[in-house]
Amino acid sequence: MTKGPQLDDQTERLFRQVHPSWIQEGRPTSQAFRPTPKDQGQLSLARGAKTSAADAYALYTVRMGLKSAGVWALRVGDFTAQNIAVFADPIDGPVPDPAHAVADFAELDDKQTRIRSQVLKARAEPVFVQKGSDDSSNP
Repeated sequence: MTKGPQLDDQTERLFRQVHPSWIQEGRPTSQAFRPTPKDQGQLSLARGAKTSAADAYALYTVRMGLKSAGVWALRVGDFTAQNIAVFADPIDGPVPDPAHAVADFAELDDKQTRIRSQVLKARAEPVFVQKGSDDSSNP
């Protein structure tokens, strides 16, 4: 994977798709905020400077055909505070995603990753949640 430039606007919103299996009592589990083994230490996000939460959701669920209970937002600064760099990572492939970004967990061990994902979970805000996934409604 060739990452683009590191994101430095600490206030930029980053959108994270949350799989329905990672929802408990209307909130994402910390698993939603850490890479899975197939992700090679890179957590996929969408840049708020390039897309909206609703458009990111539509790309993920309709165009890519993946499942999402909704979108939760963090800021670049939430990752930076945990010593996790975030990089632009636009995708040109069959389903282009110019807003794609990655948070780089690759240098963290499993314990560090789990601790940081708990902090990120606590900071995440629901911004586009599907009915039945949470008690809140879509903005």
